[in-house]
Amino acid sequence: MLGADALHERAKSAVNRGAFVRARSLLDRAETATSDPDLHARIDLTRAYVEAETGEPVAGRERCAGLLDVPGLLDETRGLVWSQLGLLSMRTGDVGRAMDAFARAESLLPTGGEPVGLVLLNRGNVHLQRGDAQAAIADFAAARDHFSRAGGGEVWQAKVEHNLGYARLLNGDIVGALQMIDAAAPVLAAQSAAYRATVEQDRAQIMTAAGRPREAIRALETAAKAYGSRRLRTFQADCELTLAWTLLREDPARARVVARQAARHYRSQQSPVPALRAEAAATVAEISAGGRTPALVRRAEELSQELRRSSHRRDAVLLELQAARVEIDRNQLDDAAARIRRVRVDDRAPVATRLLSREVRAELARARGDRRRAGDHVRAGLADLHEWQSTFGSLDLQSTLVGHGRGLAMQGLRLALDDGRPTLAFEWSERARALVSRVAPVRPPADAQVAGDLAELRLLQSGVGGTATGETQRMAELRARIRQRSWYGEGGGSVGEPAAMEDVQASLATCDAALVAHLVVDDRVSALVVTADDARLVEIGRTTTVRDRLDAIASDLTMAAAHRLGPLAGPIRSSLRARLDAAADELVRPLLPLIGGRRVVLTPSGALAGAPWSLMPGLAGRPVTVPTSATRWIEQRRSPAPPLRSVGLVAGPHLARAEEEVRRAAAEWAVTQVRSGPDATAAEVSALAARVDVLHLAGHGRHQGENPLFAAVELADGPWFGYDIDLLPATPSTVVLSACELGRASVRSGEESVGMTAAWLHAGARTVLSSPVVIADDVACEALAHWHALLARGQSPADALAEVSEAADDVLPLLTFGAGW
Repeated sequence: MLGADALHERAKSAVNRGAFVRARSLLDRAETATSDPDLHARIDLTRAYVEAETGEPVAGRERCAGLLDVPGLLDETRGLVWSQLGLLSMRTGDVGRAMDAFARAESLLPTGGEPVGLVLLNRGNVHLQRGDAQAAIADFAAARDHFSRAGGGEVWQAKVEHNLGYARLLNGDIVGALQMIDAAAPVLAAQSAAYRATVEQDRAQIMTAAGRPREAIRALETAAKAYGSRRLRTFQADCELTLAWTLLREDPARARVVARQAARHYRSQQSPVPALRAEAAATVAEISAGGRTPALVRRAEELSQELRRSSHRRDAVLLELQAARVEIDRNQLDDAAARIRRVRVDDRAPVATRLLSREVRAELARARGDRRRAGDHVRAGLADLHEWQSTFGSLDLQSTLVGHGRGLAMQGLRLALDDGRPTLAFEWSERARALVSRVAPVRPPADAQVAGDLAELRLLQSGVGGTATGETQRMAELRARIRQRSWYGEGGGSVGEPAAMEDVQASLATCDAALVAHLVVDDRVSALVVTADDARLVEIGRTTTVRDRLDAIASDLTMAAAHRLGPLAGPIRSSLRARLDAAADELVRPLLPLIGGRRVVLTPSGALAGAPWSLMPGLAGRPVTVPTSATRWIEQRRSPAPPLRSVGLVAGPHLARAEEEVRRAAAEWAVTQVRSGPDATAAEVSALAARVDVLHLAGHGRHQGENPLFAAVELADGPWFGYDIDLLPATPSTVVLSACELGRASVRSGEESVGMTAAWLHAGARTVLSSPVVIADDVACEALAHWHALLARGQSPADALAEVSEAADDVLPLLTFGAGW
């Protein structure tokens, strides 16, 4: 027969699993099996926790308070009572009482034991609630030492590591947070469904901070359901509150609904302070959805004061900044200025809060007509973002982070267009257009785990060994792990300032070129044209009209690639020509008097992604190159283009003319290496890519919209991914992507284009030749044979493509990206 101690331990295990009915039964049995007052007290402490977790937090706290009046209890037992009171106070948001209780507990409990470690672990969580990451880290580190000295099990150590990871997240260390939380996850997830949900919830917050809200939303929805199914209402409300903040950018109306649902759940658990935080989130969501009423400002003011009284300054700051934004929109500028003066945001605040502060201050300065001060705030905010970005080496992570600076970048463009000076328009075109390219790329070290995961994913997607080719849970797990481990690459890249327009003009003069930078702000399209001796800003039209036309052109191009011959070929091409002509009327022809007969360096806005520039009248037959930014183009041109001596050509399977394409291209070069048929494997192509000057990939390609670095070209043993590029020890100078879809890109946060082309440029390729839309296989075969012939004779990639395009007898939407000459 089990004794009281054993029954109590089983009850605690049941609590950890969320099995509260079972826990109550075991506690009843334990209580009747002992007359020891200290053990009775400990049993009651567990019962108090069960009460708090099942909707009776006041009863739980009262039970603990009653135990403090029991005479004769050991100091250690009284310390445990105070520790439990601290935990229950923390859960209801009463951080003042929680801190006092934890201090009393620490003074009574024996040093070096597991109970003190638990006090420090929970007190660290209070620091996290208050946004004090450094204090939290100190307590978590001390807790780890106590657990270690006490011989604490792996579960307690895993909890500490998990919480240290969360503290790192508050400090902006996304990679460190992910590494620590992932390291602790196997131990914690094995404990119970509730623990698994906690891991997913905190990982979702990392995804949100990394600019991947859609993934975070899915994970948080799953976690909230898991908590709800076990009637863990406080945990469910915590998860819903996190979900509400995550939804703000994607769907503020839904964010408001979810935040209010969280507030109801908190109130049902008699947790008024967390309910207050949820109401604050709902108010911010209402403002983000366009709410501008005086009542909304009053509500924000009342909530922010209550939050400050409850020691939740971080939430109060966000609310006050949003309230100031409403006052600016209502032209109550003095009220907004007074409110902003009361807000203190320092370097310890989360990056997102610092950027929001700069954005709101810039809005106020602009509303007051002080463009200089507004510009200073925007520059400072973006410098903060870039410094943070530079700590990460991953293109995927760097590109998703730009969402945090999108509002600031748009502010800068609005200021520039309001001002009208070309020099200012150029500066903000560069700052807004390529937020990632301002961080000099750093080659990541080889990662054997990523290489192994890519090989397994390749095997699964190719269907080798009878594995289904459809989406499987294992494939999803591998993709997630590959992406996350790719984030682990060290940063340390330097952050560069945009080039001066005079430097761009000097470089343009050396190659008889003009820079054309299309700017899209709100529903307004403008273009900046810079030549060696002039710079002009030209108004073009409305964004929606242009975007609709480009989407229609993409559809026509897809149809044209599929119908080169037959009754549909003529009508499709007639429609395509008309639409290209109309697009050129808006985007190109107004600029031709300024461009003249020059080559063109084109830096289009992300809102114009996928435009087939080489087909538009006025640019067709003209050398055009599309770098990530004018600044990056100058940097590449400062180093002479390396001689192109060795050429690697790859023909993937199941493409009718792929082998003919690479064979004809190879005939134009003195030194070539060809991989085709069974030799065109991922390992062979990776080895080839690392030792040639020109790499030509001909094969079926697929673009992954949600995760563009999983874009892939099909090889003999399966897909070769964008992530494979980061594993190369060296990259070719020139890359040709003759594969349908591989030139496409996903646009993140309005401007940042990411895909196979961007991956090659980020990895160090000087020039990439690809098509942003579908291209017919036989057209590519003929055109690229001609292009290789010209390149082998010494022409630059863009000049050669211009000549090929002019001679082509059908639609050829290939473009040169990077430095085309």
